[in-house]
Amino acid sequence: MAELVLDAGVTWPVPLAVGATGSTNDDVAALAAEGAPEGTCVVAEEQTAGRGRLDRVWASPPGAGLWTSVLVRAGDQPKARWALLSLVAGVACADALRSACGLRADLKWPNDVVVVAAACGANVGYRKLGGILSQTTGDDAVVIGMGINVSLASDELPVPEATSVFLEGGRPDRAALLVALLGALSVRLAQWRSEDPVLLADYRASCRTIGRLVDVSMPDGSRLSGVVSDVDDAGHLLVADGDAIVTVTAGDVVHASL
Repeated sequence: MAELVLDAGVTWPVPLAVGATGSTNDDVAALAAEGAPEGTCVVAEEQTAGRGRLDRVWASPPGAGLWTSVLVRAGDQPKARWALLSLVAGVACADALRSACGLRADLKWPNDVVVVAAACGANVGYRKLGGILSQTTGDDAVVIGMGINVSLASDELPVPEATSVFLEGGRPDRAALLVALLGALSVRLAQWRSEDPVLLADYRASCRTIGRLVDVSMPDGSRLSGVVSDVDDAGHLLVADGDAIVTVTAGDVVHASL
């Protein structure tokens, strides 16, 4: 692994590979508290207490996916910009899946990696390939957790709406995917820090939520339905509700056709 990382030109620490762990996010948060540098990465064969958004369980069968977390030292940026990191990671995941697995992946706001489910029939639309969970820790750190289903067979999928690199005809090479992901994430983080407009342009081009009719469950329990007009420069969803544009900073989004 060290040779692969160095050959790819990634200057971050070599990833720490573990067997079974509760949560790679928790592992990296603990390392952050000990002063670990940016790019510190833990990758696990299996997570026994993995989490998604809203504390949902993230199923991770042993050896079947890429379950990893990376530390970002974000203290050099205003906290208002930290919310963009899930979107940054999403673009990096799409970059890595294309280069390492030969698979086109798209994004569903705010944190899902999706693909057109070719293996499951032409009319089923998009299915979930992976997810992202970003969590702040300490005063200057964000842990970005990423889980991608790599070699899962149909009977191993956690929910019927899921899929895997293998099922979609991509190359199910976890080591190559991890190295490509670290390289892509380092590039996209540099764009985030420099406020390079290419980053959000690439996100918008990959975001399947834009232009769709959605139903949003808001954190206060209310619901919002409308067509998504855009994602703004802060990473918030813009939803047309009649003649008004509502800015959604957080919520559970269901696509009418996803």
